[in-house]
Parts: sequence; C-alpha cells; structure tokens
Amino acid sequence: MKKLLLAILAVNCVSAFAMTKVDFSKSNYSCNKTLITPNSSESDLLNNCRHATIVEHEENPAGRTYRGPGGGTAMTQNSDPYDEINLDKVKFYTDDHSYMICYYKDYVFVKCKVRPPKVAKTTTSAGVNTNSSAAK
Repeated sequence: MKKLLLAILAVNCVSAFAMTKVDFSKSNYSCNKTLITPNSSESDLLNNCRHATIVEHEENPAGRTYRGPGGGTAMTQNSDPYDEINLDKVKFYTDDHSYMICYYKDYVFVKCKVRPPKVAKTTTSAGVNTNSSAAK
C-alpha cells in the first residue's frame, strides 16, 4: 500500500513540473501584448517579456563528440545538434503568467515549451462569522 501511495505521489510531483511543447497554431501567448510566434527573435523576447533571461550554449572546442562517464572509445557519442543541451534558451514569463522556454540554434527559432500558471487556491475559514449582530 505504501509503495502505491509513493508511486502516485511521485507521478503527481513530476506532472506538476512538466512542460509541454507549444503548438503556435493553437496558442496565443504574448509578452507585453506582443504575440509570441516562431518568428519572434531572442531580442524580442528579452525586451518584451517579464523576468526574461538567456542561457547561451557554449560550443565544445574539441568538436561535437561527448565522451560519457566511464570513458573509452566505445562510449564516444555524437550529440544531436537540436538536443536541448546544444541550444540557446530564453526563459521568461508571458502576460498570462505562464513560464516559457524558447530554444534557438544560431539565432534561429527551434521550439518553445510552456508550463501554465499555477491556479491560486482560495481558502475560507469556517470559523469566520460574517453576521454583524454577533459582534455586539
């Protein structure tokens, strides 16, 4: 029973932080009332979006090979040029408070991912008495 409860809790935690790929044909995210599209440049996002930061990918001077843990020539792998590790990232918040990351390769748009804003939960106290006659 405990294992099942832990598994359900783990799935809920992972899904709470999950980001989905943006389909620009079905979405209308904006920053400073400027629509975000695949034509949006890094500078457009940095200038218009709240808390926008850029994480630039540093090129590996030895080439595009990665030697995994444990080393050896058998462990050498060629990396995918469109892997998220090899892309510049612009992280920001949209007008509707969604968290978005857009990826660029050599200043050319590749994709965006989004995490919708958290829904604010309103709580009411059962002990609060709104009747004005109770204050007398």
